[in-house]
Amino acid sequence: MQGNRQPRVRSGNQSHPAPAMKPAGLGAWAHSRAALDRLEKLLRCSRCTNILREPVCLGGCEHIFCSYCVSDCIGSECPVCYTPAWIQDVKINRQLDSMIQLCSKLRNLLHDTDLSGRHPFC
Repeated sequence: MQGNRQPRVRSGNQSHPAPAMKPAGLGAWAHSRAALDRLEKLLRCSRCTNILREPVCLGGCEHIFCSYCVSDCIGSECPVCYTPAWIQDVKINRQLDSMIQLCSKLRNLLHDTDLSGRHPFC
């Protein structure tokens, strides 16, 4: 009864299958480390270029900064695009902060794997 089946439509929100991991060994986590490196590049402050600490978003332009890096700009303008940056538009981004903390834990986990040569959960 193939005529009754509807074709599956892939949504843009569905994840693509993950690439197969190499068996345990020297390069077993290379793909994970590379993906984490790419993610950490996206989690950098627009001003100091370090990994964000206490990330805040400017409401007018949505640039993201460390809270310390943008503190002198509140009430004036975004240091990247010069859009007015009012105190009421500054939003603490707690979800992003949680993601950054998770990335840090992953970085430590992958680093431990490199040093020990074994899976850290063993």
